[in-house]
Amino acid sequence: MSAREMIAAVVAQGLWQSPAGKTPDATLYSAIIREISAKGAESRFAKVDRGRFASNGKRD
Repeated sequence: MSAREMIAAVVAQGLWQSPAGKTPDATLYSAIIREISAKGAESRFAKVDRGRFASNGKRD
């Protein structure tokens, strides 16, 4: 799933709405990449393709 698809899904479910941010998908993408870099195999996400992520099965 792409960051843009993730944002659309949480907005559609009423779980979140952007506080006037213009690029929430870019912010989410950046945060996921930082987490993968910092936590490696312990990250909650795995990069499966260019711009595509999957759950790594980890929970905080």
